[in-house]
Amino acid sequence: MAALCSRRVGTISNARRVLRRQLQQRGGGVVISSSSAKPSLPPTDVSPIDDVVTKWERKESSPASTPPPPNALPPKATFGAVLKASQMKANMKTDTLFVLGIAAGALIGFGALLMNNVGGSSPALMAANPGACNFLKGAVGLPTGLFMVVITGAELFTGNVMVMLSGLLAKTVQTADLVRNWVVSYAGNLVGSLLLACIATVGQVPTAAITKVAATKAALPFTVCVAKGLMCNWLVCLAVWGAMASNTVAGKAAAIFLPISAFIALGLEHSVANMFLLPCGKMMGADVTWKQIFANNILPVTIGNVLGAAVFVAGIHYFAYGRE
Repeated sequence: MAALCSRRVGTISNARRVLRRQLQQRGGGVVISSSSAKPSLPPTDVSPIDDVVTKWERKESSPASTPPPPNALPPKATFGAVLKASQMKANMKTDTLFVLGIAAGALIGFGALLMNNVGGSSPALMAANPGACNFLKGAVGLPTGLFMVVITGAELFTGNVMVMLSGLLAKTVQTADLVRNWVVSYAGNLVGSLLLACIATVGQVPTAAITKVAATKAALPFTVCVAKGLMCNWLVCLAVWGAMASNTVAGKAAAIFLPISAFIALGLEHSVANMFLLPCGKMMGADVTWKQIFANNILPVTIGNVLGAAVFVAGIHYFAYGRE
């Protein structure tokens, strides 16, 4: 390597001497034809070509630039990013965690409201082509909500289940850190969802379809809610995982869109989205009680959400990447 650098420096020096000699013979780099009566310009201290050679020499001798980071982290590195996130969340102040939890609940509520007002308010499309209608609901609603949560750093309970449990398994956080994060973010999500439900109802933003959504969800059997909640947060946590793996905003959006649109199209159950949909449906006139909202839906869905994140995302990825 040293010999190669020495030969390159010697080549550059020889080129500079040859070019400087040619310029001096030609009068400083300006060639005058024999028919011209104008005198040649005086030679300058630094010729144009000499300046070019100097720049090239500087470029050749400069250290290699640092390569740009990859667009996405490999799975093992992503698990490392999850563990760093768990430590950050463990060190977050409780009031900050609560406020960011309120923000997350409201942002997911916006996504649920958009889903209801677009896909959920298309009865003709639902009757003619239920699959297309379900795809529409998945495409325009909750992916938007989760994307806003991710780019603003809001604290979403369902994603925190995966992050904090991964940290607990890898011993980067303590049990007390996990419990505090889950309780505070869950409470914040509930407050944010209820707050947006009240504002949206006063503003008459939700369509009448939300009353049917609330009544249908409140009537689901307990075990159905658990199973649908499990599958839902499996996909939601994979969306969060993909967003953490990506180093670009566009990559985060794509990583979020695919799993979230899938869980909506499949009709699965998300506890924080339901914290908005069911109370808002009741405020809009749905024939459901608060006991039905929480005991029949939000409680079993939350249990399913925790199981899905714990077993199929945190558990699997710790087993694959975190035991070393």
